[in-house]
Amino acid sequence: MGQAQKKSTTISRPRPEQLVNFIPLKTLDAERLFDLSQHARMLTLPKKSRIFHHGDVDSHVIYLYKGSITLKNANEELVIKAGEKDSSMSLDPHQPRSFNATTNSEVTLIYVERNLLDILLTRDPYAGYQVNEIDEQTAYYDQSDWMLTLLKSSIFQKIPPIKIQVMFQKVQTIAKNKDDIIFDQGDNGDYFYLIKSGRCQVIRDTGYEKEKKVELDAGSSFGEEALLSNSPRNATVKMLTDGVLLRLGKEDFDDLFIEPIIESLDFAQAEALNAHGAQWIDVRQAEEYNTNFIPESINIPLNRIRESLNEIQNDEPCIVYCDTGRRSACAAYLLNAYGYEAYVLDGGIQKLNELLI
Repeated sequence: MGQAQKKSTTISRPRPEQLVNFIPLKTLDAERLFDLSQHARMLTLPKKSRIFHHGDVDSHVIYLYKGSITLKNANEELVIKAGEKDSSMSLDPHQPRSFNATTNSEVTLIYVERNLLDILLTRDPYAGYQVNEIDEQTAYYDQSDWMLTLLKSSIFQKIPPIKIQVMFQKVQTIAKNKDDIIFDQGDNGDYFYLIKSGRCQVIRDTGYEKEKKVELDAGSSFGEEALLSNSPRNATVKMLTDGVLLRLGKEDFDDLFIEPIIESLDFAQAEALNAHGAQWIDVRQAEEYNTNFIPESINIPLNRIRESLNEIQNDEPCIVYCDTGRRSACAAYLLNAYGYEAYVLDGGIQKLNELLI
């Protein structure tokens, strides 16, 4: 939406009947169409506004409700007018966008989150249970936007909608009070957590410097590092307010998150990617790195990934490695969660050394 939002715009929420003429929204039943309307947005933009540029990457499906727009690239120019046949489809559905889109008049657009739409389209309205029910008191989409926050996050953009549905079937809902400890640093990892309501604080004691504290709001997640690395919790998490958490056991977390998010490359594939600009990142401790490392790699230990994001190129992929692949899987997950394109060197540097012997 970019520059368009800097100009004079009005924002509202569409009614279900304003969505039914668009494809594939017309296939949704009344319940799902209402769910969608609660999180879709209508934006009215003035003439000569930019909607998106060629090459943009975003999480929206965009429909033209009123007015006229032009889609243009080096090879093609299309004028789309609301109410005509072509306007029932979303505008330039490609990611990255393959056109520049600008308004020819004042227009009204409908923005829908792509992941949210996919979930609603794949949900079976005739199933014997409500797939999206989380507890007896709370419907799938309540008045807060905690779930939309999740679906818009980089990590959830990589998970197939059907797996997100399964996740919401399997999560357990737990109510917590202010100052409750969710887990202590050093505990064994057993669950992955999502914050449905309330706020949490992450406290990490390194033993040689001041405690590091991070606050997390509704829609945030935590607890994945111990599950990914099969190691003890590296921080304490406590509630800053009363709240509700969703938790997912390790086995379900591995099945639903690791496979679609963490992609491994053998050394030949990694070298080829590196030749086209990808960056090597070694996530072992400095002492390990100094004894044996891949040339041109940078060393960012796993426990420093979150605080060292500014050292990592965000316009090129990165290939993460450690000794066996365990720590690098955790690092790749975190980097993908922050919007990076991260891969794991299969088997780590130990497997590479075996190949070179």
